[in-house]
Amino acid sequence: MTSLGIKQSIGKKTFLTAVASAVICSLYAPLAISATLTEPDVSADKGVQEEVIQIIGRRNQANSEMSEETKQLMSVAGIGNDPLSAIYSLPGIVYAGGDTGSPAVRGSSPDDNAFYIDDMPASYLFHLFGDSIFNENLIGDFSLHPAAFGSAYGNATGGVFDVKLRDPRHQDIETTIDLSMLKSGAMVEGSVTENTAFYLSYRRSQIHLFLSEGEEDEGYTIFKAPVSDDYQAKYQWLLGDAHKLTFSATGASDTGGVNISAESEEGRIDPDSIGDLEISTRFDNQNISWQYYGDDHKMMHLVLGHNVEQANEKFGQGQFVDIKEESYNLRFFYQLAWLEDHKLGFGIDYSKTEADYSFDIIPYYCTEFDSDCRQHKGERIQDNTSLTNQNIAVYLDETWDINNNWQLVLGVRGERNDYTKQSFIHPRFSLNWLANDNLTIKAKAGTYSRFPDIDTAIKKLGNPKIKSPKATHYSLGFEYDVNDLWFTSIDIYHKSLSNLPRSTDELTIDPITGEDNHYTADTSGTAHGVEWLVRRERQNGWFGWASLSWSKSDRTDDLTNISSDYYLDTPLVANVVANYQLNERWDFGLRFTLRSGAKYTPISDLRANPDYEEHYLPNYGDVNSKNLPVYHRLDLEAKYKTLYWGYDAQWTFAIINAMAQENISGYYYEAKDGDSPTKFTVSGEEDIGIFPYIGLKMSF
Repeated sequence: MTSLGIKQSIGKKTFLTAVASAVICSLYAPLAISATLTEPDVSADKGVQEEVIQIIGRRNQANSEMSEETKQLMSVAGIGNDPLSAIYSLPGIVYAGGDTGSPAVRGSSPDDNAFYIDDMPASYLFHLFGDSIFNENLIGDFSLHPAAFGSAYGNATGGVFDVKLRDPRHQDIETTIDLSMLKSGAMVEGSVTENTAFYLSYRRSQIHLFLSEGEEDEGYTIFKAPVSDDYQAKYQWLLGDAHKLTFSATGASDTGGVNISAESEEGRIDPDSIGDLEISTRFDNQNISWQYYGDDHKMMHLVLGHNVEQANEKFGQGQFVDIKEESYNLRFFYQLAWLEDHKLGFGIDYSKTEADYSFDIIPYYCTEFDSDCRQHKGERIQDNTSLTNQNIAVYLDETWDINNNWQLVLGVRGERNDYTKQSFIHPRFSLNWLANDNLTIKAKAGTYSRFPDIDTAIKKLGNPKIKSPKATHYSLGFEYDVNDLWFTSIDIYHKSLSNLPRSTDELTIDPITGEDNHYTADTSGTAHGVEWLVRRERQNGWFGWASLSWSKSDRTDDLTNISSDYYLDTPLVANVVANYQLNERWDFGLRFTLRSGAKYTPISDLRANPDYEEHYLPNYGDVNSKNLPVYHRLDLEAKYKTLYWGYDAQWTFAIINAMAQENISGYYYEAKDGDSPTKFTVSGEEDIGIFPYIGLKMSF
C-alpha cells in the first residue's frame, strides 16, 4: 500500500536516468566467485566408503529443492538467474515501462497485481534497478496466475505473483560466499538438530564502488551512489511427522541521490525539480508459520506476519515525502475431505495497516489515463496525516471430482474493508474436463476487487470516499499433450474493469458545495486476448518454449463516454526461449522477444510555462493515439563448466540485445535554447543497447 507517486514516480525515473549510463559498464561485466565451505567427512578421512539408501516417509517433509518449472525459468538467457525477470518471457506479460519497470498482466495496470511471499502479501519485490530482492539459491517455486485465480487470493484485479522460498536443508552446516563486481553476499545453511534446520542470507550491492560521485553528466551529478541490500532467514522445526513450524524474516533497502541542475533535461522542463533528489526505501518482515498435514487430504496452515515499510524522498527546493507503514497479517487455511470425491477448503485473511504520511510537495492530480499530468498541477501543500485500514476476508472452496474426467471447483470470497466501508462477495468458478488422455479443457471465471491507489484515497491529496477498483475475469483454456515431449496450450480471456480512478474536472466538482476531492471512480475498461504456448520438455539436451499472444485493452471515461486504447495495449507479443546442453561442460541458451509497439500520446506543439518565463511545456494530442516502433530483442548466453585446482567452476558468457536493436520505449520533449511553440525537438527514449558480460562462479 506504500505509494505516494504524485511526484515520487517522476523522481525515481529521473534518478535512474541520471545514473544509468554510469552503471551500465559494471552491470554487464560481473565477475562472481562463489565459495562453499563444508564440514569435512570424517569417514572419508578414515578411508571408509559406505553407501546408505534411507527412505523416510513423513507428511511434513521439508520442501528444500527448487521446482523443475522454476529451474527452467532460472536458465532463461539474459536474466542473471533471476526467475522473476523471466516472467517477461511468458505469454501475456509486458514491461510497464521500457526494459525495466513493473509487470503488466493481460491488459491490467501494474497496480492491479498482488504479490505473495510464502503465502503472505508483499509489495516490495524489486530493487531500484529492477533485480529482485531474493537470493537465487533460496527460491523454491514461483507461480503466476494471470487471470480468474481462486478464492485464496485477494486485493488484486490483474494477476497474482506467488513466490515460495524453499525450506532449509537438513545437512551439515554449509557456508556460501558470493563475491562480484555488482553484489556480494554470504549464506549459511544446515541442521541444528535432527529435526531443525536454518538458513541465513545477506547480500549488498557494489555498484557504488564503480560510480564516480561529484561528476556532472548532462546536468545531473550523482552525490550518493545507489546502494541496495537484502536478507532472508528461516528456521524450521519438523514436529513429529505431521507438523512444521517455521520462523522467517525478509528485508531489503535501497538508497541513492542525484543533483538536478537547471541545465538538465528535467530542470529545463520543470524548474521545480531543480535541486537534490534523494531516495531511500526499505522494508522488514517477520513471519511465523505452522503447518499440519493429516490423513485423507487434511491440511491446516496458520501464518502470522509483521511488516514495516519506509519510504523517504527529498527533491526540488525543500519538497519531501516521508511514509512509514506498519502492518499485521493473519492467514488461516483448513482443508479436509468431507464427502466421497469432495474436498472443502476454508480460509480467513485479516490485515491491519497503520500508515503515517508527512509531505511538502507540489502535487499533480492525474492518473495513467491523463495525457498531460502538468495540466493538473496543484498548489504546494504540506500535511502530516495517517491512514488506518483493516481488511477481513473469509473464503470457501469446494472441489468435486465428479468422475475421472470432470472436476468442479466452486469458491466464494467475502471481504470487508473499513476504510472504504465496502463489502464484497466474490464468486469464483473453475471447471476442468479431461476430454481424452491428451486434451484438457479448463473454464474459469470470477469477480475481484482491490484497495484503491493510496494517491487517490488519502485525504487532502485524494478522495477518502473513493471506491475500490473492481474486475470480472473469464478464461477458457485448452491444454494438449502431443506426446511425452511436446505440450501446447491456448488460453482465451476477457476482463471487465470498473471503478478505476479519474482525475476531477468541472464534471465532478459538486455544483452546490464546490467540493473537489481530486479523484473519483469513474473510469472503466476491458481487456481480452488469445495466448498460444508450445513447450518442449528436456530431452537430448534440449528444452524451451515459444508463445504468441494477441490482445486488446482500452479505457473509457464514464462521464464523457470517450474511449481510448490503454497505454500498455500491445496487440502482438511473441517469445522464443531455447536451451541446449551440448555436453557435460557446455550449455547454450537464447531468448527472443518480438512485440508490436505500445501506445503513446504524441506531442503536438509547445505552450509557455505559466510558472516560469522562457520555459515551455509540451501540448499533447489524442490520448494513446500513436504506436511506438516494433520492439525486438535477442539475448544469447553460454555456460561452461570446468575444474580449477580440483574445484567446480562455471563461466557464463552472454550478450544482451545481441542484434543491437534500438528499441524506443517513448518520446519526450527535449528542451533546448531557442525553442518556440512551433520549433522544438522530440527525442526517442531508447531501451538497453547491446551489452556483453562474463561471469565466473566457483565452489570450494
